[in-house]
Amino acid sequence: MLIQNTIFYSKKWRWSIFIKFLISQLYEYHCVEYKIPSDFSYKESTYGSKISKSNVNLLTWGATHQKRINFARAVCINSPNYSVLNFLIIPNTRYNVPFLGVDFVTLPKSHLLVLDFQPSLKVENQFTYELLNQLEKLKKTCHLNLPVAEKMSENVARFFSPGLIWSRLPKEPDSDYLIENQLYYSFKEYLQLYLKTLFESEKVNRDIQDQLINGQNDYLNYRRDKDPARPMLSNLFGKDFTESLINKVLFSTNKVL
Repeated sequence: MLIQNTIFYSKKWRWSIFIKFLISQLYEYHCVEYKIPSDFSYKESTYGSKISKSNVNLLTWGATHQKRINFARAVCINSPNYSVLNFLIIPNTRYNVPFLGVDFVTLPKSHLLVLDFQPSLKVENQFTYELLNQLEKLKKTCHLNLPVAEKMSENVARFFSPGLIWSRLPKEPDSDYLIENQLYYSFKEYLQLYLKTLFESEKVNRDIQDQLINGQNDYLNYRRDKDPARPMLSNLFGKDFTESLINKVLFSTNKVL
């Protein structure tokens, strides 16, 4: 199913302006759509008690680039209580560039917002001073308006950069305004900076590429085993579908090249 023909391209879905901009930017860099297996590309389901059922839709959209991007994928969820945009770019390991990670999650009572250049090597081995400086300026601008969420544990924090945007907002009208304005502005700035960085990067030697392969696999294996969205997905779509989606699509190491 074409994403343009779903609710995820309409104003009824909270993150529609984000996914539209994301896809338009990837196409500007001559990325092409990656065909997601039909079992995971679109799914409708119901959840809740027998007397209070709610409908939920899930769409997985993917893209790739012949030289620069092994796999970019977005998971979109829409329901009365949950609204999710989870996006990840896995860059080709011929280029020493981090992942781009986006996790915007609306829960029944709050919004969890994560946006970052997620490292696959130690930060000092993957980020130039200039790139870190740009990211930290963008982060500072965003967090002038969005509160910083609680500190992450060291085990989780190692997969994030100093430029991490990490916020938790209550589910109220003021938060809607911040999401549609400040967060959207920061998202566009991060995405444009990431694609510019990736497509201007030089190829690395084989030793560094091997390190990048190991680093990407380490990240994907950790996310596959510890994905915090697993309980929510299982509640909405069942355990079997959730495990297949996580293992075969979202964090498959088959996309590391």
